[in-house]
Amino acid sequence: MSNGLREGMGATVSQRVSSPPPLPSFSISSASFMDFVVSYPKSGNNWTRLVTAAYEKEVSSEDLVQLKSGDVMELNLTDIATKHYQSVSPLPVLDLDFATQVRLRPAALLLLAQDASFLADRKPFLIQSHHINAQINDIALWHPDWVDRVVNPVRDPREVCCSQAAHFGISYAKSAQLMADPNARTGPGDSPDLLWFTSTWSAHARSWLDVDEFPVHTVRYEDLKANPVGEFYNIFSFLGVSDLSVEAVEGAVEKTRFDRLQEAEAEQGAPGTAPDQEQFFRSGKTDGWKDELPTDVARKIEEDHGEVMEALGYL
Repeated sequence: MSNGLREGMGATVSQRVSSPPPLPSFSISSASFMDFVVSYPKSGNNWTRLVTAAYEKEVSSEDLVQLKSGDVMELNLTDIATKHYQSVSPLPVLDLDFATQVRLRPAALLLLAQDASFLADRKPFLIQSHHINAQINDIALWHPDWVDRVVNPVRDPREVCCSQAAHFGISYAKSAQLMADPNARTGPGDSPDLLWFTSTWSAHARSWLDVDEFPVHTVRYEDLKANPVGEFYNIFSFLGVSDLSVEAVEGAVEKTRFDRLQEAEAEQGAPGTAPDQEQFFRSGKTDGWKDELPTDVARKIEEDHGEVMEALGYL
């Protein structure tokens, strides 16, 4: 072959390579969507999960109070389970720093979605999380690729402060300080799972109030307590429950009354209890802070979070 012919062919190939056609793009639907209940800690997250798990299912208050250690399998589901992260990490996941753990989250949640898919006949159920809706080093903690819907309970931060202090065995002042820490993280009190990034109470609440990527149903804990059947009916409707009935919601609410959960806990214990916590299902009150919280701590919380408290009707 002559040099001239080789040069000519080279020019033709060069021209083609310099203007490659666009890569084809395909849209493939995903079956990995999951429903979550996400809240700042001590805001009704577990109660919401329990009522959902009790809806039209043959479970008792004694079954429900066992949470992740019991036979109600959907109560085992959380987005920080070590097993999901360890399955996608070549290194011991609990030895990794938080930023590195977050990099594993997209793959770990695919495994969570697989576990959730095995329980499709148990719907409705909600997967537990306390993560803020934010990015960590440009990695989103939440993404529509795996989120279908989010139920977001919020609670008066003064009441949260009291409940959190009892849960962790810390002072009210320390609890309020934690609620104002922009880098705050927390985890389950009874298991070696990863941590949730909660940030401040205000930042957490704000992050879930205006979300466009997927549907979010925000409900005040105080409204859940005042009208549990009506508010949980709205939650089940939001979750797309078919053949929804008031009677079925009433049955789920009845099984999860705080006095029944407390009685079951007194008889057999509650595995969710933190090491320094005397009782997991504490009181469920909506105004107990008025008698419990020192005035200076209450004023500090109002100073730290007043703007969001006012927006949510707490001031």
